[in-house]
Amino acid sequence: MDRTERKNVLITGVSSGLGLGLAKVFLQQNWTVYGLSRAEPKALIGKENFHFSSIDLAQTERIQEKLQGLVAGASNFHLDILNAGIIGRFGDMSAVPLKTMKAVMEVNLWANKVILDTLVTSEIQMRQVVAISSGASTSGSRGWNAYGISKAALNMLIKLYAKEQVNTHFCSLAPGLVDSNMQDYLCGLDMGENFQTLEILKSKRKTPEMPSPDAAAETLVKSFADIFTRVPSGDFADIRTLRPD
Repeated sequence: MDRTERKNVLITGVSSGLGLGLAKVFLQQNWTVYGLSRAEPKALIGKENFHFSSIDLAQTERIQEKLQGLVAGASNFHLDILNAGIIGRFGDMSAVPLKTMKAVMEVNLWANKVILDTLVTSEIQMRQVVAISSGASTSGSRGWNAYGISKAALNMLIKLYAKEQVNTHFCSLAPGLVDSNMQDYLCGLDMGENFQTLEILKSKRKTPEMPSPDAAAETLVKSFADIFTRVPSGDFADIRTLRPD
């Protein structure tokens, strides 16, 4: 395939987990991948169609400059995947300091606003934006505090941008359970019977219900076209309930 025919995809959080898995899949499909993350994805550096910039998304004041440098020369993106996110601290609201909650909101919510605003003001055409959300954004399950709040706010952020940027399809997407570094943290907690979701996660780890990041990425990439045609722009969708007609 000629380079001019390749599709461009922007992915945040490409150093590990689902973001790394997504980047691998798109590179295998001959897309040009633009990646942002704090750590360098060593498995991808040097690949012909991979462009990378290191940025701590908690430093929102630095995102615009870094992103503009990364995407300089690109006029359009077929797909933008806002994947990067942090969990902060799992536990009751009253046990989590406001400082910790603000840090989660900075990465999971406000960094995505800066990214979208930078692309819009740079007049880079965006066909489809998928923001990686979570079932925690709607469940209200005990323990998810800042993470659940930030993902619920992300859902609304995406809904609002969809009203403004009518030529771009937006969706906030819960990717289902993924056996990532976040699961290392969550499944290592022992917080008793009051936090039922932890026990559910532990029971599903190492089973088909919690696939590896690479396997989950394969499933998600196959779903993006269906999301574009079947999910109204701005809506929240869950990969576990999204089924073909």
